[in-house]
Amino acid sequence: MFARGKLRIVVSLLALLAVGRESGLAQAPGDETRFRWVEGVERLRPREYPNRLSQATASHHLSMGVASSPSGLAVDFEHYPSSAETSTFIAQLEAEYPHLVETYEVGHSWQDRTILGLRLGNEQSGDPDARPALYLDGQHHAREAISQQVVLYTIWHLLSNYGSDPLATHLLDTRTVYAIPSVNVDGNDIFLYDDFSQRRTANPSSSDDDVDGTFDEDPANDMGYGTYAVYRFDFDQEWADAHPDDPFAPGWEEHYLGYEYLGVFDGAGSEVPQDDEDGDDSTNEDPDGGVDPNRNYDFYWELGEDEPSSSFYRGPAPWSELEVGAVRDFVLSRQNIISGLTYHSGADLILHPWAWSDEAEVEDVLIYELLSRKGTQLTESYGFVGSPHAWAARGLYVAPGSAMDWLYSQGVYAWTPEAYAASAIAFTERIDAGGSFRVGLSEGVGFNPDPEEIMPTVQRWNQFNLYVLAATPNVELTAASAVNGLLTLTVANDGFVPVAVDVAALGRGGHLDTASITYLQASEQLVTLTYPLGLGAQTVVVTLTARSLIGTSPGEVEVERIVLWIESRIGPEKVIVIEGQIGDFVDLGGLFGDGSWLAPGRWDLAGQYHLGPEVIEEVFIPCVY
Repeated sequence: MFARGKLRIVVSLLALLAVGRESGLAQAPGDETRFRWVEGVERLRPREYPNRLSQATASHHLSMGVASSPSGLAVDFEHYPSSAETSTFIAQLEAEYPHLVETYEVGHSWQDRTILGLRLGNEQSGDPDARPALYLDGQHHAREAISQQVVLYTIWHLLSNYGSDPLATHLLDTRTVYAIPSVNVDGNDIFLYDDFSQRRTANPSSSDDDVDGTFDEDPANDMGYGTYAVYRFDFDQEWADAHPDDPFAPGWEEHYLGYEYLGVFDGAGSEVPQDDEDGDDSTNEDPDGGVDPNRNYDFYWELGEDEPSSSFYRGPAPWSELEVGAVRDFVLSRQNIISGLTYHSGADLILHPWAWSDEAEVEDVLIYELLSRKGTQLTESYGFVGSPHAWAARGLYVAPGSAMDWLYSQGVYAWTPEAYAASAIAFTERIDAGGSFRVGLSEGVGFNPDPEEIMPTVQRWNQFNLYVLAATPNVELTAASAVNGLLTLTVANDGFVPVAVDVAALGRGGHLDTASITYLQASEQLVTLTYPLGLGAQTVVVTLTARSLIGTSPGEVEVERIVLWIESRIGPEKVIVIEGQIGDFVDLGGLFGDGSWLAPGRWDLAGQYHLGPEVIEEVFIPCVY
């Protein structure tokens, strides 16, 4: 099926990527406030410095090939769903694609919501749990709702295109995807309905933010996504007259007279009163919960922030968070996971280990650099400028106890893509003829695109997700021939991540011959083994055992068993497959635009697309170029 449809899919994907590259090269928005960091204003809504804002051109909806939304499903990628809607959507997918999807209750949150996981893979072509796998997760941090949407979109894309799109079909026939779309399910609903600034888990006894001896007694209420913290900013008359639409144009500080907090308002301009639940004449000073789940993993956890009121609080102990423990148990019970993407937002970056240190050695830094560089190329699409790539601790900040570092320590090639960032300034409007402006601020708009921008954003990152899934190794036997006691096998890995392969052939009378391929990456290699000669026919059992070459925790990746029937005769002998299969080698790299597996040209430009010290490629093991 793949061979018949290959030309069509190559043409369509290359055309789509070409459109994306054109749009990415279009002029960036420049001084548009939405994509400009206004330091003095952003400090009013405390959040981590985003380092890089998403830069989407105003015309990115035009001729971008933006897909239609799912019809009749609980998630439509046109709004941010509740945890209940996401659960319904996952159940709908499992019902519609029963041989491709299996769902799991991987844990429960502090507020007893179910944390759902999924497995994607064609059960009719073998056991998905025995294939190399990609792990996806989103929304460790509550207010980063777009990260959940990215994961859900890739799931929906693969399922809805299976059988019609040769790439999606091949990937689900040969690989597996495990996903936890929303790790912080409590936080998702708190963000949507009660507090657009929510970042941490809802652990009820972890953080007394106002240090009054009582936990979580004065959280925000009805201050969810779609509401804004509104301030009045005052400027001198001359500046206000000259900049009626953008008072924060460059040089604004010299004309700024002061500000006043006006309260929380909804999208219609009505005030949303905040309750002083602890009666101390202050509101919203002790929000729900308090542990940063992406600092709670047991990998250099002890170096994390130990102040409970901090947004980055690591928690009272590693694995203290129910949600983090659910991720740990889900991943450790699936040793076939080879690659991982744990999505966030608040910046526009492709981050790889380490996050805990900007100095500790990363043995796999070349593989990370090459795949991340390609990610930069692929994300220059749908009107967005390509997402820069970086060693996390060098390109963003140091973050001990992260999911990405823990995954890498377990032998998983893991990334943290930061999917979107804009200014927290939702709107500015001049109040009167004087120098006063109303300014609405929200972490919700700082970390997430507006609902009408969800679809191009998730499609942009879907390209990187498919690429990493395709790069995940898949070892197969692609040819076998026999003559005069010599069995010649062609062994292939159609993924870019390299593996070592042990090959064994067990013939008549227990005769065993073995060989090893030390490095197999996006290519085929011949292996010749012996089998006993004799009259008649015999079975020969061929076993391919692929082993990871990752620098942290290498291990077995995949085992393929093929039983051959060899008919002895003079000259070339007839070889028939009686168990397992011999497949065709597929050049997956050719489906990802210019440069095939690797990004050409400008995608490693320091300071623009590559952040941090240059990677010296010559000192690492060679890769296929």
